[in-house]
Amino acid sequence: MGNQVGGRRRRRPAVEERYTRPQGLYPHPDIDLKKLRRLIVEAKLAPCFPGSDDPRADLEECPICFLFYPSLNRSKCCAKGICTECFLQMRTPTSCRPTQCPYCKMASYAVEYRGVKTKEEKGTEQIEEQRVIEAQIRMRQQELQDDAERMKKKQAAALTDVVTTAQVEHCDTGGASTTVKSSGQGSDMLSSQVQHAELLLKTSERLKQMRFVLLTELCLIFCKSSCLLLHQCNLDQSHDSISMTDYRLRSEMSISGPSNPQIV
Repeated sequence: MGNQVGGRRRRRPAVEERYTRPQGLYPHPDIDLKKLRRLIVEAKLAPCFPGSDDPRADLEECPICFLFYPSLNRSKCCAKGICTECFLQMRTPTSCRPTQCPYCKMASYAVEYRGVKTKEEKGTEQIEEQRVIEAQIRMRQQELQDDAERMKKKQAAALTDVVTTAQVEHCDTGGASTTVKSSGQGSDMLSSQVQHAELLLKTSERLKQMRFVLLTELCLIFCKSSCLLLHQCNLDQSHDSISMTDYRLRSEMSISGPSNPQIV
């Protein structure tokens, strides 16, 4: 009985009857409610808990509806989470085409229910998320650096063209009429080159501003992830402290024994 995870069997928790049917997140006119109840009772699908708008350390966010639940189903292909009602919405019984995984696009989308995440699983996922965020920051920084290098090369090339054009026009020793004509054309060309160089400079400044904004947003995401991890650790320590205090009180009461009132 129960789900087997990591060589151990998790005890199948009893599910309240109200959580064996949809909570109204989507209309489900074609759902077999008896089959859904059986799958939830047999722990093959997560219970239909009502979603919460407020994040908590003991809740998981469904990436589809962005609500928070005590536990989620897991994609068999990529282990991404999804609540039962979102899964039912995607696996429409009337559809003849196989459903694709909304995350990795694998065909024949299927999920499994592993129960509530353990502390170890949550810690491992948070560490992995931090690594992904750090990798994204490094990749984006490299992209911005490459863009800046390309922009510098374009600016240098544009300035070189401006100087070369000016030198050619200055050294032109043709006839009087040719000199006047070529100097007019050279002036127009020089003006165009200067405008092009100014445009490149403005674009470079915009890229710098975009880089600053992007790095700020990525740092905020990283800080948020770190705060969630710290909050989870504080909750775990608080829970352990309360459990130890309760254990000590029970031990003292069992040692001292019940107090018998004196009858006068």
